[in-house]
Order: sequence, then structure tokens, then C-alpha cells
Amino acid sequence: MKAHINIKKPIDLPDRTAVIDWYQKLAESLRQSNQRLIVNCQGLRDWCLSRLPPEGVFDSHIILSNQQDLQFHQQHSVAFSKAEMLLGQQTDCVIYDGFNGINVDVLCMATGLIKAGGVLILLTPENSQQLDDDYGRWQGQSNPGGYFFNYLQQHLKQDMLVLQEQLDIFPELKKLPCSRPPEFINTMTRGQQELFKEMNDWLNDKQKPVFVLTADRGRGKSTLLGRFAQQHATDFNIIVTAPSKSQVSILFNQLDEQSPNIQFMAPDEIIRRQCQIDCLVIDEAAMLPGSMLQQCLNLSNKTLIATTTGGYEGTGQGFLIKFMASLQTDKMIHRQLKDAIRWGQQDHLEQWMNQVLMLKLPRLPKREEKKDFSIQQLSKQQLNENLETLRAVYTLLVSAHYRTRPSDLRQLMEDESQLVFIAKAGSQIVGVALLIQEGGFDAELSYQIFMGTRRPQGHLFAQMMTAQAGIKNFAQLKGLRVQRIAVIENFRLQGVARLLLECAETRLKELDLSYLGSSFSIDSTTAPFWKRTGFNLVHISAGKGRSTGRQTIAVLKSTAPQVVEMIDSTNQKIVSYLPVWLLTYCQSLNWQDVYVILQLLSVENEFSILDDDEITAFSEGYRGFELTQAVLQKLLISDLVKTESSAPLMQLLIEKILLNRDWKNLTGFHGKKEALKKLRLCILKINDQRK
Repeated sequence: MKAHINIKKPIDLPDRTAVIDWYQKLAESLRQSNQRLIVNCQGLRDWCLSRLPPEGVFDSHIILSNQQDLQFHQQHSVAFSKAEMLLGQQTDCVIYDGFNGINVDVLCMATGLIKAGGVLILLTPENSQQLDDDYGRWQGQSNPGGYFFNYLQQHLKQDMLVLQEQLDIFPELKKLPCSRPPEFINTMTRGQQELFKEMNDWLNDKQKPVFVLTADRGRGKSTLLGRFAQQHATDFNIIVTAPSKSQVSILFNQLDEQSPNIQFMAPDEIIRRQCQIDCLVIDEAAMLPGSMLQQCLNLSNKTLIATTTGGYEGTGQGFLIKFMASLQTDKMIHRQLKDAIRWGQQDHLEQWMNQVLMLKLPRLPKREEKKDFSIQQLSKQQLNENLETLRAVYTLLVSAHYRTRPSDLRQLMEDESQLVFIAKAGSQIVGVALLIQEGGFDAELSYQIFMGTRRPQGHLFAQMMTAQAGIKNFAQLKGLRVQRIAVIENFRLQGVARLLLECAETRLKELDLSYLGSSFSIDSTTAPFWKRTGFNLVHISAGKGRSTGRQTIAVLKSTAPQVVEMIDSTNQKIVSYLPVWLLTYCQSLNWQDVYVILQLLSVENEFSILDDDEITAFSEGYRGFELTQAVLQKLLISDLVKTESSAPLMQLLIEKILLNRDWKNLTGFHGKKEALKKLRLCILKINDQRK
């Protein structure tokens, strides 16, 4: 079946002989050189569709398009929103329909699907003004500058093949340098064989329960996992898990039909069943929340974790930054697969994507003590006119933040509502703060947001405070949301982030805005920073973040009387409602997260004579826990962070008094009697310090 082409005039019909001849020569050149390229068709959409390769030139195709009319060689298009389901698959040709916009994350994913000798065909108009770009809108506003589109086209013209309707000629095919194919020994590369042996040896290592395998795209990671599972199918009951079953299709393709001891189970199902697993294999682990990964680890004797660390979906870097740092190095083995398998070792397309989308991190500068820092704001024009500065800012964000995606590069280049502040040590950029201007809605729209009937694009903090925190007119106020704040590791704990925020506060006053706010997943490492810089906790979300599996909190800072009053009232609300929240939708929080919430709260509880008598009676052993729990909650919320206690005691106090965990599930204690005795002693100490 041919692509659907709506051509009105016979004169518009392409010379199919020329199309066939050119694509056949291109395919032969790619096969001989073992390379991959992009062909960018620029023009009206019907013209671009008429320049697609004829049937038979490439054996397999994947079509990515948000329009339902595009079919090609009996293949139907896949919407951008479902592109993640294709991860792990491979093909000779990907057709990317860019007429609905350039989704940079999906474009990056698309290149990872293409085998050596294959091609990405990118369909776009000739200029950004003709682009109906759903992915170039922020805060509900379209981008007039087209910075990213022009940047992309410039690099395509320099290094790839461009077909333009204006010229309507096929570009000359230049000789491509050969990309060395991988060397296989008995169907595995040398790197795979070495790792395969090490993974087999690891199974007998009782001191290291975790094996972590990381690799960029196209390195044969899933294939290696499948062969490992097949090798030990008769030795263990092996459970395979991943964000979705489709993402382990390559792994299961390596298994024999008779492999009853290997089954797929979704990670949430593993946790729900509390399965005790001999050997757990987790593929694409970086796409799962860290808390979910940790729970799965706790249920398995041996866990093989694998993830892609390339930049196409943004979470691989987070896996290395957050989750890997939480593992005990003496309890794990971490190895990498380096040589590409799906394409050659000097692949032109991979090198081009790494360069253009800035996917590879540079070397970070060494820390220098007693350094003076300078802070400045950069405009979007300045960033786009100086690509060296743009690269330094973006790669710093990638190196320091766990959730930077290729689409963030486009926003950094184009979003005029985003303010960019940088910190320099000499000429070196060592810190970045990104802030978004939000709010300013009229009273009617703000009320509709409060009632849940409208959700305008963007304005995340303004809408969170209105719809979730329940401040009906908050969206009418204008303010800045701290979207990202990142400092190179070697320059942390020197006040760089504080200086960036101080500069942002100065700009806030110049723009006559009302507040500075931020929202983020609960994190014990960053909470003290927000407290020190004068931010107040104003909201705890009901749901958990998709990427972290942890609940989101919001913090707010302002000198505007109206906002200060809001901060005071929301703080009182949280203090009043927190005991109920901790026993309901927050009950699954771990104790460290609850401690973070207490650190951020400003609590001045008053205790009546009756309260004091109840606390004393409990601590001295005359009053039962259940009858005293309510006032004990009040005491901890008010005074726990003011006392000095060891981590195990903090855990006991929070898990039992605030979260009401079952006596038999309290960490480190054998039954109610032992735990209750320790609770009474702890409360006695806290109560004495309070007085």
C-alpha cells in the first residue's frame, strides 16, 4: 500500500523513476559503509510524502506521526505519545512526520530504532512559520522565533541529506566513511562475552546481591539479559520485569519456547504480591521510580538491573545520579557495555545526534576553594547567538539533574517565559537556575482552575496552589517558579545556589512579581537548602511523581503582604491536617520523607495542662499508647526536629506515632513490648527538652 498522498494536479506527480533510482543508490551506499543517515524532506506535506522511498528499498519501516492518514507499505503510524512502547525494537527505516511539530524526545528515540545501513526520513515544512508545532508552546504561548527548528535545519543541511520542494532536486550522494561493524564470536561480541561470564560468576557471589548493567542505546543489553536468563532457566525461578512488557520483547526473543521458569511480572504486581524471588531481572530500570526499584530489590535474593543511559528519555542520567548513589558499593557490581551492536562503531548518525542534541557530557572543572562567583541573566537571544554558552548551560543541567530530557534543550533555546541565570567562576559556568514566569489569570479563569473545570497549559505552580492547595485566587497572582537549580558537583556547598536565588529575587522585584515558588519530590538532601533560604512549605500532594515514586511538595517565599498571609494560613492548615494526612494518603511515606516535611514546617503548637498531663502519663508508663497517640502526634510535629535523636529512634517515633505502622512491622524491634518501652523513653526525653 502506498503512502496516502492527496495530489490534486497531474503536473504535481513526482518522477518516480528518479525517486526510485536515488533511494536505491542511497540504500546501497549505506549498506556498503554500514552507516546511518537522515533524509530531511522540506516542503508541503503532500510533496514530502511523494518523496518517500519506494517499496523494496528498505525491508522494514516504522512510521511516527500524530496524523492518522499516514500509511506506508501496509504499516500504520504510531502516535508520538506511544513512541516509548517501541523502545528495544529495530528497523531499517523510520519515517518521522514533523508537520505536527518537533518532539525532540521522540526524534531522539527514533534514531535508536534504526539499524546499521538504515535511514531516518524527517518530513518538515521549509520554515518554522509553516509548522503547526504542539511541542513549541510553553505557558500556552507559541514560540515566534523558531530558534530550535532553524538550529536543527542548519545542522541537517551541513551534515545530512536535504530534499527541498523549492529546488526539487536530489542531492549528490557523497562517499561515506566506513563504520566498523561489531565483531561477533559465537553470536556475541567480545564485550558481551566478558560480561556474560562475569554475570554467571556473580550468581555465586553471596556478598554482592546486585549486578547493575548500563549501556547507551544499541549496545545489545537486552539480548545479553535474555541469554543470561536462558542459561539459568533450569537453575532458578527467574522473574523479568520492566516498565511495560513490550520493552522486554528482545529479551524474550532470546528464550527457547520451553522456558517455564522465566516469566514476566509487572513491578507493581511484584510489590503487591510480596513475592520472594530467587533471581529478578529488571530491564529499563531507569524508567521506574527509585522507591519501586528499592522495594523490588528487597524481595529478591539476586537482582540483575539494566538500563539505557543514553539521553533519549532523560531518566538514564537520573538512574546514575540518584539510585546508583543509594546502593552500597560493596554490595553491588556495576559494568558497562560500550561497543555498539545495532550500528557501527563510527556511526555518523549517533555522532551527529550526540553533537546536535548535546547528549554527551564534557569533563567538569575541578573544584577551586575561595572562588569569587559572578551571577548574570542570559536572554534567549544571547543563548542562541553563543552556542558554546548554550552547550555549557545545558550540559551542566544534564550532569547535575536527574531528569533532563532532550526536549529541555529546545525549551532552553525558545521559551521566553523561562528566565536563565548563570553563576561563573572566572570564565567557567558552574551553576544554573531556570525560572518560569507564571500566573496572572483573571478572576473567572482562576475560579475555574480552583473548581477543576479548566487546566491551561503550563503555569504548574500557580495551578497547583489554586487547584490542589485550595487557594482560590492564587492563579491571579504573578510570580516565578524555580524550575531547575543546578551546580556542578565540584562547586557545591560554596553558596552558589543561594547567590542564584538572590539574583532571581532581585529580578522578581524589578518585574513587580509577587512570589518565588518551587515544587519537587520530597528529598532529604535538598530540604535544608530551601529552609535556609527562607522558603515555607505550603502544599503536600496527594499523588506520587511518575519518575520518582515520591510525593511532591511545594515551597513558597514572598514579601508581598497578600502572599505572606497565604503562607501563614497554609502553614496553619498543614499543621492542623498533617496528623490525618499521615494516617491516610501520606501513610506510605518512608520515615525520612516525613522528617523532611517536619523540617520545612514552621510549627508553634500550644499545649494545654491536659496535654502535658497526658504526655507525662504516657512517658512514665501509666497511660496506653492508643489513648495518647493524638497528643503524641502533636508533640512530634512541634518538637521532633528540635531534639537530638539517633536515626533508629527517629524512625521508631515517626513510623509508630505519626504513620501508625503495625507493631510487628516496626524496624529493629521484636514485638510491641520492646517498642513501647523505647517509645516511652523517647517521649520523656522530648518532653523534658520542650520544657
